[in-house]
Amino acid sequence: MDIKLIDEFRRRTNASYEEARYYLERCNGDLIEAIVAFEKERAGAGFQKNRNFHGRANRLLNGLLRVVQKLIDIKIIIIDRTGKDFRIPLLLLLVLGPIWHILLLVAIVMLIMGFKFLIREISDPNVNVYDFVEKIKSKVRENH
Repeated sequence: MDIKLIDEFRRRTNASYEEARYYLERCNGDLIEAIVAFEKERAGAGFQKNRNFHGRANRLLNGLLRVVQKLIDIKIIIIDRTGKDFRIPLLLLLVLGPIWHILLLVAIVMLIMGFKFLIREISDPNVNVYDFVEKIKSKVRENH
């Protein structure tokens, strides 16, 4: 392979000597064909990296949404002496975490007063985190 051809390939593509020699040999010394092949594969690698990033980001987002949905679906059910129940999503208790000591005192007082506490997974068809996020995504797409 001619060193001037390799140097010209490198000057135009910013490739290494090894890459230049590989593409020029692959394209039988045709400089234009080698540059096109190099750029196509380089763009494809960049696209693949970007797609992998979005794939990982989407998996992370979906995992986070599943956790949030589960925290909404799991409810602490407080039942008073008359049998009336109050359903509190676990997510709300986690949000109120900084005042956990007050919540603990309230729970102890409620137990003394005869309230019962149950933990159940009760999904509400009206509360869907996935739909909420999809609506936000569509609004963002509309505005761009």
